[in-house]
Amino acid sequence: MSTTEQPYEPIRWKAGLLVLLFSVAFVSIIGRLFWVQVIQGAHYRDLAKKQYESRVPLRAERGKLVDRSMRDIATMMQTTSFAADPQMVEHADMCAQLLSAAAGEPASVYLSRLRRKDTRFVWLARGVNTVMFPVLDTLQDRGLIRVKEPKRLFTHGPLASQLIGTTDVDNNGLSGLELQYDALLRGTSGFVVMQRDGRGRLRPGVDPEREAPKDGLGLQLTIDLEMQRVAEQELAHGVRLVGATSGTVIAIEPSTGDILAMASYPTFDPTRLDRATDDAIRIRSIADQYEPGSTMKAITAAALLDRRIIGPNDVVDGGSGVLTLPGDVQIRDDHPVGQTTFHVAMEQSSNVVFATLARKLDDRVYYKYVRDFGFGIPTGIDLPGEVRGRLKKPSEFDATSKLYMSFGYELSATALQVVNAYAAIANGGVLMQPRVVKSILNDDGSVQTAFAPQRIRHVVSEQTARTLADILVGVVERGTGKEAHIPGVRIAGKTGTAQQLTDGAYSRQNYTASFVGFYPADQPRVAMIVMLDRPTLSIYGGGTAAPIFKRIVQKTMTMLQLDAGTQKNIAASAQADTVIIPDIRGLTQETADSVLRRLGLRTDMTSGAGVITKQEPPAGTRRERGTVVVVYGQPQQGSTTQRPDVVGFPLRRAVTVLHAAGFEVKIKGSGRVTQQQWVGTTCVIVAQ
Repeated sequence: MSTTEQPYEPIRWKAGLLVLLFSVAFVSIIGRLFWVQVIQGAHYRDLAKKQYESRVPLRAERGKLVDRSMRDIATMMQTTSFAADPQMVEHADMCAQLLSAAAGEPASVYLSRLRRKDTRFVWLARGVNTVMFPVLDTLQDRGLIRVKEPKRLFTHGPLASQLIGTTDVDNNGLSGLELQYDALLRGTSGFVVMQRDGRGRLRPGVDPEREAPKDGLGLQLTIDLEMQRVAEQELAHGVRLVGATSGTVIAIEPSTGDILAMASYPTFDPTRLDRATDDAIRIRSIADQYEPGSTMKAITAAALLDRRIIGPNDVVDGGSGVLTLPGDVQIRDDHPVGQTTFHVAMEQSSNVVFATLARKLDDRVYYKYVRDFGFGIPTGIDLPGEVRGRLKKPSEFDATSKLYMSFGYELSATALQVVNAYAAIANGGVLMQPRVVKSILNDDGSVQTAFAPQRIRHVVSEQTARTLADILVGVVERGTGKEAHIPGVRIAGKTGTAQQLTDGAYSRQNYTASFVGFYPADQPRVAMIVMLDRPTLSIYGGGTAAPIFKRIVQKTMTMLQLDAGTQKNIAASAQADTVIIPDIRGLTQETADSVLRRLGLRTDMTSGAGVITKQEPPAGTRRERGTVVVVYGQPQQGSTTQRPDVVGFPLRRAVTVLHAAGFEVKIKGSGRVTQQQWVGTTCVIVAQ
């Protein structure tokens, strides 16, 4: 029996081994399935989702900005951003060419991005306005990705661009109000889950997961768009006219601290940030500090009047205009005032008188007045980047510190600190906190939160403020600020001229010129400062900054609720400050210069030479004094390609121009030229 069963033993052994192996394999597979589907199930489900699902962000729109009258300043528009999967792009060259035409970068830049092999996603261009380039909407390429994104729209172009600030491509605030109120303006982005088909295209699924974006809140600003526009235009004109490096204008409402205009030059275009420099983006009004010079005399006068150390009509002695200090250091006056009254010393801006009177103030008392007017501490304005300025403590005073501080040296301040101090004088001695945001708005434009004006402190008595205002009116009507004077309008103000500290020494070439004041002096509505950095035409604030102040007042009177008489006086002064452009065609540039200079105008010959054949603005138009008349000259030699057009010229001038250009002339009639004809090198002119 055993001999017959023995051959089957190896078969049983092999079969058992095979069963064992299959059992182990089965258990391993079951275990692996358990591991993948149960233990690691969530992980692999996420991997699968990433292959066929994509979470597309839904960008929230930033809140809009409006001015004090609810006029739009910055809103949002829908744009298209283009990205690509380089491994799926089919028409790289065509995509690059079209994007180059729309977004401005060279086609080679886009082509290099489209040919990358190390990524499945690359941004090509962000925020493209396809309304201007509709061909981009028809571009079909399975590797091209389009994303709708909101982008800032600046309704008035570069107006108030430094104040508004900038955002990056993802609409995050980078500077100005955009940065200061970024958390409010930004909103909260949402998302929607899309499914990807076999060709890699995103399709909406059935009942996709979605979270709606929440748009940001808006801001109502305190600025007045029209006043801001005038301030920027006049500042740019003034900076160029006097050859300054830069300039600043701030207009503030004394009773509330509302900033009505805040302008700096040079500025920038927020739609072309690639061309903007950090210097142009910076808010100079709060970021740049300077020694205020003689505008500080109003603060010193406030302390002297409030402590009853001096009165407006008290006699003071400026001597010969030189005050010698220990160490043979001298304080000088440009125009010695001798023995005079205090208000005349202010009108003539006597450094000697103010340095002498400052000795009568206790160090701590003087420091407290200067500090209470807001010097040496931030104003608290709701803008990023404000500096505090520099103000010595009484313990840091030396024998001359207080004397120099009395007329604006040995301390530094921002333009905002200076104008806010003058606004306190205009406001009866009460210092207000300056602000640029009036309220927070809901997305429907309704007011969510309104901010009340914030009173900081009472610096001087109301009587002191009134007395000082009257003295400052004298500065404008009879003193160094006469260039800001408007007949019939009481403007209170003070000029400032300060040497700049360069390489540790005061420069005789670099100056800061300024004028700060408020109007109407009896019931002030606006306090304003004009500050110019390193003017070259004249170093004095009275001759450079004061005229800019005056022109802004003249052009913004209708924006303020002034009485009819004041408005009439301002309008009359504006008319008196303009001239009719004369006809200078047919004159040489030297003669034209002489004629225009007598009218307060200038010439700029852009091409040609000899006599003038064309001018812009044309004769008969009214322009402000200081306007540049662009003229075109005629070379003094005959040329068939450069034939002068003399239609409209007086006959005598027409003949002069043609002869100077080397042409023969035949005349028909008299009076003004109505037509001209050419016969070779001879011009036949018909006049009547």
